[in-house]
Amino acid sequence: MYNEEKELPPGIIQTPEGDLVLSPERQAKLDRELQEIDNAIQYALVAIVDGLYPCLSCPSGQKTIFLKKGNVWKYGITRKGEAERYPGGNYGADALLFLPQFTGTYSECLKMEKTMIYNYPFLPEARDREIVLLRPPGNRYDS
Repeated sequence: MYNEEKELPPGIIQTPEGDLVLSPERQAKLDRELQEIDNAIQYALVAIVDGLYPCLSCPSGQKTIFLKKGNVWKYGITRKGEAERYPGGNYGADALLFLPQFTGTYSECLKMEKTMIYNYPFLPEARDREIVLLRPPGNRYDS
């Protein structure tokens, strides 16, 4: 039981019995975030058409790279789904398709994303280029 006359921060309320609990809104937010952790998506953004795409992982000075239709531009994960991760379909480049590859917990999807990024240089599409990229063109970092 909470008897002190302290001001409570937003999101905490006192019950008629005097206990401190989360407000309904804060409890709903916690429940939603826990649900998101259990239901994540690992995805690839792949080229829809042949053409030049921004290259965030190219050697210094090179700003674009040619991708063929179906080539991977980026690997990623989301806990909120495509629409919230990329509002309005703004994927960071034109002519890309959001392609879910794996669903599971956030931890499982993070492991899958890392595996895909680190193994990217061994894909046939990556090996056929004149330059070897350490990660997909749309992945500036390993995460």
